[in-house]
Amino acid sequence: MWHGYRMFRLVAEDPTIALNEMQAARITSWLLELIPARGCHVRREPVVEITITGHYPEDFHLPLLRRVEEIAGCRFSVSVVDG
Repeated sequence: MWHGYRMFRLVAEDPTIALNEMQAARITSWLLELIPARGCHVRREPVVEITITGHYPEDFHLPLLRRVEEIAGCRFSVSVVDG
């Protein structure tokens, strides 16, 4: 179990990609609907970063990551935020 804050980030592996408003809204609503997270913030400009709060990273399963990648059109890596 993680101690401290339950928070992690998905960071786009392509540093040149940007998301439009529709992609960011879809990712946010989709993630908040499917995982018990307290919040989700999407930074749309390069480097794209999605911060998920109130949820443990080990509970973020591969099919969820793949769906985010499909919406965004790029691959993401998971970065744990120490808290």
